[in-house]
Amino acid sequence: MGMGTMFYIIGALLKTHPPPPVVQGQPPPNPPPASKAMAGLLYIYVCFYSMGWGPLPWVYVSDIFPTRTRHYGLALASSSQWLWNFVVAKVTPQIVRNLGWKIFIMFATVNIGAMGLFSLVIPETKGRSLEEMDIIFGAISADQRQADIEKQARVTETHEKHSSEQSIDRK
Repeated sequence: MGMGTMFYIIGALLKTHPPPPVVQGQPPPNPPPASKAMAGLLYIYVCFYSMGWGPLPWVYVSDIFPTRTRHYGLALASSSQWLWNFVVAKVTPQIVRNLGWKIFIMFATVNIGAMGLFSLVIPETKGRSLEEMDIIFGAISADQRQADIEKQARVTETHEKHSSEQSIDRK
């Protein structure tokens, strides 16, 4: 919410207080207070990003994949992250030329809309074990998971009983 709010404020400031034009051959004018405020708001935006969207994909992806496939999931997530960073970096200058101050309104709207959508679509994993992730994401039912656990417990119990009988026979 903080990231979107910062972008809305920056967009409004940029619309109402555009920076002074730079005249070729003259030194650039000192930045007005509104420009300094926008720079400060960008720093605050980065703080919100560092606490929210920035680390979220890395933490979430490491939580949702089982151990045997986690490295594939992290590789795919990392590749996706870098791909979209590249796309945004390539298209943003063109969008800025075409939209100007409206780019901040666009990014703020996308940010807040995505936050709402993701909070509805992506399941919460806080306090859940890795074993529960398959159930949460529908790879297996809770009943099947419980049956598998009970089956493994019986196998382990039988193995332990058989091992202890063999050690008694050796003595």
